[in-house]
Amino acid sequence: MKCKGALASLALCTVMASIALQGQTADSTYLLPDEFTYAGDKRTTFLGAMPRRTTEIQVVPSAIVGGAYLGFAIALHEVQANAWWKDERGPFHFQEDWEYAFQVDKFGHTFGGYTMSWLIGDMMMDCGLDVEAATITGGALGLAYQTYVEVLDGFGTRWGFSPSDAMANTVGSGLYVAQHYVPFLQNFTPRWNYTPPQLTGERALNNRTANFIDDYNSATFWLACDVDRLLPSDAAAYWPDWAMISVGYGIRDYEVRLENGQLADAYPRWMIGLDYNWMRIIPPLPGVLNFFRQALNHIRLPGPTFEVSERGTRFHLLYPFVISVANVRF
Repeated sequence: MKCKGALASLALCTVMASIALQGQTADSTYLLPDEFTYAGDKRTTFLGAMPRRTTEIQVVPSAIVGGAYLGFAIALHEVQANAWWKDERGPFHFQEDWEYAFQVDKFGHTFGGYTMSWLIGDMMMDCGLDVEAATITGGALGLAYQTYVEVLDGFGTRWGFSPSDAMANTVGSGLYVAQHYVPFLQNFTPRWNYTPPQLTGERALNNRTANFIDDYNSATFWLACDVDRLLPSDAAAYWPDWAMISVGYGIRDYEVRLENGQLADAYPRWMIGLDYNWMRIIPPLPGVLNFFRQALNHIRLPGPTFEVSERGTRFHLLYPFVISVANVRF
């Protein structure tokens, strides 16, 4: 039943987006495609439409978008509640945890603040807000949700309201808003990848229950750089416009208990590798499907990567997967 409801909502969103696009001409109601871009690439809103020049709230899209966001927020809350807050409640308190997980947790909060703000901002445009109003609203609501999570942490007996987490949330949401006012910042996009450890041959968390949100050993946070737009025009002519360079950070063996009962020695890792601009690889798609094309640019898919850590330098042909040829690991 849930799947049928999701498919029906997707179909309705696609029909609505198609109707909206049919009415987008060179009048003053909507921005033209050349006016709505990210890092020089034409984009669309969440429903695959163009945003309005001036705010004019749309009732039906607002109801659809509001319902979709509410369902997403409730589902995410349930995941987090079962992972961190279940049966572990106490008085509200502050607890600084800067050293936690070698700061990978802070990168996660920054990415969360950015992506939540971006998602809500796009939705607000479909609700009828102009780009500037939607961007500010998206940043504010994205930060508000992250802060709500942090407040709930404040009531956790094992956790607490972390000032550095709150700062990382603010940096993420702030970057999203800043990219609207300083377009140069659009050349740098936060990305994330997560691959279950059983698919990569790495050791998994085994001393407590973990989910994809706090399984830091299997997640890497990246900053993708649009090299083509950063190079001088003469040099850019020789660089594929779809090729990006990403810098990543992660850890290994965090809270992994060995067979002898001792914890493994965790260590941080820095990565640099080839990345992809999917807006320049995949052609524009119809309606709401175009949103998923744009969303790919917030995920770092497997690619050639150099990893540097206290264990040395290692080359991955398709990070994070390991490829073995004649006893040589890539």
